[in-house]
Amino acid sequence: MPGTGRRQFLAQMVTAGGALALPVARSKAGGPAAGSRPLRLLILGGTGHIGPYFVRAAVERGHHVAVFSRGLGRAGLPAGVENLLGDRNGALGSIEQRDWDAVLDIATYGPGWVRSLGEALRDHVGHYTFISTISVYKDPAANEITTETSPVLAYHGTVDPYSVTTLGPDYGALKVLCEREAEKQFPGRTLVIRPAAIAGPSVPQPYLFYWPLRLQRGGEILAAGDPSTPVQFTDVRDLAEWNIRMIEKRGTGVYNAAGPVPPTDLAELISAAGATASVPPRVTWVTRPWLLIQKDSNLFGGLLFWELNKGYLTGISNARALAQGLTTRPLGMTLADGLRWLSQQPPQRDVLTLQLGPHGFGPVTVTWPVYLAREKALLSAWHSRR
Repeated sequence: MPGTGRRQFLAQMVTAGGALALPVARSKAGGPAAGSRPLRLLILGGTGHIGPYFVRAAVERGHHVAVFSRGLGRAGLPAGVENLLGDRNGALGSIEQRDWDAVLDIATYGPGWVRSLGEALRDHVGHYTFISTISVYKDPAANEITTETSPVLAYHGTVDPYSVTTLGPDYGALKVLCEREAEKQFPGRTLVIRPAAIAGPSVPQPYLFYWPLRLQRGGEILAAGDPSTPVQFTDVRDLAEWNIRMIEKRGTGVYNAAGPVPPTDLAELISAAGATASVPPRVTWVTRPWLLIQKDSNLFGGLLFWELNKGYLTGISNARALAQGLTTRPLGMTLADGLRWLSQQPPQRDVLTLQLGPHGFGPVTVTWPVYLAREKALLSAWHSRR
């Protein structure tokens, strides 16, 4: 699959309506590690897409949290969180000349931001965490299992990577450069976390949350491909809680953060989604080759997301992270909580968005009534085949 399309896709999510206050992250421990004091923690990206989960996890652990932002999203942060205004593009004055026990960098795409942060803070930082991505790996489908030492992408872009400040087609390769710059700026005190695809309440990734949304509508349900296809993702709450605990013990090194534990597959995903439905689902499995030659293959190819992404979004080893205390909540909890969040959003058009067709990563959008009618026709054709 084209690397550019894959990395562009990973940056997309379902549009679910206006943002509400995020559900409070539930700490698995209830306070800082034994013998440690509350940390002075600076979070960059704390008001963004997933940042508020990290902020809440840190506050619940008793830390003194400051968020550096341009002033957007302040209403969703807990009371007592300090809001420092500025911009990563050179306006770092509000965080300079202050001492930080730890800095957590969540939404950085280019190494220039890591360098300027290091130059601004210099010796005022005790520990630095960079949130990277599993998209750093070079052709992970070629690996039997992808570990933290597997080959990573090289940057071949046409612009100076240190000038990049926005998400783009070289996302994975730029994250590699960010990781390396982090170690240069904060040697011996850098933690790099590479999450799998992130999901959870307010992060309703379509390839995961399609299933509870579809099963709620009842009727016969088309499931495509191999039921044993692996499914890997990271619940944003598990990621945030574990990250704060790693910061507390000054963890360093590189870790893949992928779940769930124990491993799951497509059949178990659909089964867990069925638990959210009011009527037991009637699921019919169709084979991948048959589906891809039907006239609706572009629409229903989204159901093959996990199978078409074997090796890219699955096969990621989480052994190192598990050894350092990563825990994951049950798949069914992620689905139920995400579905509950979606139900609380302002009314939306009756639209379904599938993010993956069989020939690319562009979104396929259709109304639910049209989709269900086409699904019914496709199932009829499947049952009547010779």
